[in-house]
Amino acid sequence: MLPIRPTRPRASRLAGLLALALTLMSWACGGAPPDAQVEAGSGEIVVVDDAGRTVALERPATRVISLIPALTDMIIEFGAADRLIARTDYDAHPSLAHLPSAGGGLTPSMEWLVTLRPDLVLAWPDQASRAVVERLESLGVPAYTARPETIADVWRSLDAVGRLLGMTAEAAATQALMQAALDSVNVATAGRPRPGVLYLVGWDPPRTVSRGTFIHELIEAANGDNLFGDIETGWPEISLEAIVRRDPDVVIIAQGEVAGAATQRLSRLPGWRDLSAVRTGRVHEVDPDVFNRPGPALARAARILAALLHPDAFNAIGD
Repeated sequence: MLPIRPTRPRASRLAGLLALALTLMSWACGGAPPDAQVEAGSGEIVVVDDAGRTVALERPATRVISLIPALTDMIIEFGAADRLIARTDYDAHPSLAHLPSAGGGLTPSMEWLVTLRPDLVLAWPDQASRAVVERLESLGVPAYTARPETIADVWRSLDAVGRLLGMTAEAAATQALMQAALDSVNVATAGRPRPGVLYLVGWDPPRTVSRGTFIHELIEAANGDNLFGDIETGWPEISLEAIVRRDPDVVIIAQGEVAGAATQRLSRLPGWRDLSAVRTGRVHEVDPDVFNRPGPALARAARILAALLHPDAFNAIGD
């Protein structure tokens, strides 16, 4: 596991990331995690993570392993990529290409992680089938867990990671830029007719998003009506019959294959081809690395979404 692993082909990598995201989102059925907080005491940095655990560091972390791609993106955004000493198979940023990979991130080799001598590991919360954080703790390796599902969760993660790295100013600046993007989208699209939106994180079988997810919040920020926002499950599997009944004006597909392939296929399939969005050409494929990662990329995702839903009002889809 020590050698650097080659980057996966894009389609395979994105499919794996989608599967990882759906698995982790399905675990988030407990109460809302506590807010991150820091207490002063002997120079220690003390933060409460999303599992309610207290994480204490004697000094800002400088050797970090992030097993959560969205948090990895935050560290890169802070300008601290040089503090990362490993990556996952889903981290394709050029600045990380030279780093060894911890694989998918869910069940890394503990022995391998320890040999890298990290002073902080950012990990998914433990579940019944795995105990990564517990094992790291038993080995004396500090671990902060995060489960970002909503935009508020993203803000909390930004704040916590910034504190743990001693980069609170960079974290605050990142949040301010992201909030400004969301605000600009909200202002530009306010008062316009709200198109009915179907967002597909997968479409064979169809899987969408509901309330309690950052994508639902992005749709609302861009003045769209998430047609399946009334479902209790955050990332529900739905039937084609339900989609036909609700007949979306716009279909957004988190597509990781050949550009345009999903759109062309839908136009030939019974049921799908009769949707208003398909008949009027309002099926749009977006990059899952931008839309499905609850980190700094959400600012760009919000602008792209606004341009797709209200092209006459908001067309700033660049970085």
